[in-house]
Order: sequence, then structure tokens, then C-alpha cells
Amino acid sequence: MKETRRVAVKLAYDGSEFYGFQRQPSKATVEGSLIRALESIGAIKSVRECGLRSSSRTDRGVSALGNVVSFKTDFSLRSLCSAVNSELDGAWVYSAVQVEDGFNPRWAMQRWYRYFLPVTSQDPAALRGAAQSFVGTHDFSRFARADGRDPVRTIDSITITESERFFTIDFKAESYLWNMVRRMVWHMDAVACGVIEGVSPHLGPGSPLRRTGLAQAEYLLLMDVDCGIEFPRDPKTVKKLREEFQQRVVDLSVIREIAGLFLEKLGSDGPR
Repeated sequence: MKETRRVAVKLAYDGSEFYGFQRQPSKATVEGSLIRALESIGAIKSVRECGLRSSSRTDRGVSALGNVVSFKTDFSLRSLCSAVNSELDGAWVYSAVQVEDGFNPRWAMQRWYRYFLPVTSQDPAALRGAAQSFVGTHDFSRFARADGRDPVRTIDSITITESERFFTIDFKAESYLWNMVRRMVWHMDAVACGVIEGVSPHLGPGSPLRRTGLAQAEYLLLMDVDCGIEFPRDPKTVKKLREEFQQRVVDLSVIREIAGLFLEKLGSDGPR
């Protein structure tokens, strides 16, 4: 008789292909697609029975390299990754490990998000200054939807690196509120572009509760979730994914070149 135990998997996905992570009726979501794939290969019978738990419920359009999902199964760990990936489109499980029965990825020690902010007219020093005002423990009511949850969160670090085309902004914290990272980025960008003066997560006495705008979801990536356990990568899955994404890089390079030619043509004075 097969032994049922709790496993945890590392999951990557292309957020542009889903209506967010959390399952929704009649919509393609990451969680919904994973559940159907697990049911299809016989790894689980139902969500209730397997006790499926996830670490981060990313918004629509947000991608991930290292979300964590756990569930109970008697399926072989050795073949789980390849079997479930054969039923998935736009999402990939690349590591599966056995964990303690009480393991819950929602109790992760740290979540790492990365935002790719296109370079426009930002003042890099102002961008970094705005970012540092968020580091530490604050009430983030102005920068998220708490929906009855405690709005106080602690940002461990925000680091920014600059290239010719992007500011790469890395956020590390134990947990975040809904839309919190995207609202912080929007505000940081607004400060750096001189649209607003200063930024602070704190509200003064009697200050009205006004939420900021939202930075574009497609530029946000969940890099990793630290649950305090090791996730060895499945070699066969990694090999297949490398081949697939190397082709994606080629395809996107061609698309970028074609878009550049369109811009060149539109900027010309006459037909060529």
C-alpha cells in the first residue's frame, strides 16, 4: 500500500497566462491549473482531502520563479515533477521534497520580490531615498488593501540596481499585504520623477487614508520564498526548462528587433 505524506514543491509560472494565482471559477489561474494537473495524474483526489497550501497568492499578471505549494500525496516524488508538468501550460514544477505533516508554506521566513522599473526621467538618488523610507516596521494602510488584516509589516531590505533600461528593485520581507509591492513602486517612481514630494508609510494625526496608484503587474516577479528547507532541482525538468526558455529568449529578441524597426519606420520622414 502506498504511503501518503506531505510534500512541498517549488513552482514557477508566467503570470501573463493566468488570472492570478488563487483559483477562481471559470478562469485560468495558477492554483486552479496546478490542482487540475495533480488530479489528472492521480497525485490528489480533491483539494480538501490533500490539504493544499500555498505560500504567495500573486496578482494577475505577476510571474514567479519560486512560489511554494504543499499537499498530501502518495505519488512518487521521483516522477512527480515530470508527470505534473506534462499537464501544465505556462507553469512548471521543478522541485519536490517530503516535509513534515504540519508544514505550511504560508509561514515562510522571507519572500523576495523583484520589480523591473523602466528607466524614464527618474532621479536615481530620489528613487533610492524613497525606497529606504519603507525599510523597517510600518503601518502600510496607505500602500495596500489590508481587508481586516493587521496592516503593520516589516520590510527587511530594498535594494536597487540600475542598468541602461531598468531599475531592478528587490524587496525582501516575511510577508506583504495585497498590492503592497506594486503600490510602493508606484510611489517611489512618482517621487523619483518629481510628481510628488517625499514618501512615507506613516500617516499624521487626522490624515485622510488615500491609497497610491499601482505599478504594472507584468513587471513584478516573485523570485523566491524561504521556508527554511532545501529544494533540490529535478535534473530532467531543469534541462527541459532551459531548452524552452532559451528558445523564448530567441523569440523575444526577434520580437524586440521587429518592434525597433517599427519605431524606426514611424520616426522616418517618408517611405524607404
